[in-house]
Amino acid sequence: MNTEREYIKLVAQLRETLYRLARSIVTDDAEAEDIVQDALERGWRLRDAVMESEHPRAYICRIAHNLAVDRVRHRSRERAFEISGDGERHSDGERSIDISNMASLTMALINTLPDKQRITIHMRDVEGYELSEIATIIESDEVSVRMNLSRARKRIREELTKIINYGV
Repeated sequence: MNTEREYIKLVAQLRETLYRLARSIVTDDAEAEDIVQDALERGWRLRDAVMESEHPRAYICRIAHNLAVDRVRHRSRERAFEISGDGERHSDGERSIDISNMASLTMALINTLPDKQRITIHMRDVEGYELSEIATIIESDEVSVRMNLSRARKRIREELTKIINYGV
């Protein structure tokens, strides 16, 4: 009985995180909500194992991650992300970038990253998960998580620098 209450409390804290995780993978609001529901249902059936695990949050996130990846694979079509510049074009071809654009530009750049890098940077920098929890979620080791995070940050930094300096 206590496990059920703990699970319900955990789910209440994780619902938005699960949604954002699923949304970052499938890029569709309705489909992300379906994935959250499926993940919570599976988590409920496995609630004893979830609550006994070392990282219960990561366990449920792993369920949602797997469901989202399965949906993407099932669709069997490539996702194409295009970064559209909302800034004005000047006669010399440069784009004006302001701070209000920066967040959406950064998120668009994150969406262009390879899956593991995108999920790693999202879970660490947006959701605030620990490296050990991320390693559990993506079924990897902490060294790989650090490497993916480093590469993702470097690529985002390089792309932002190009856009800001050269208007590319």
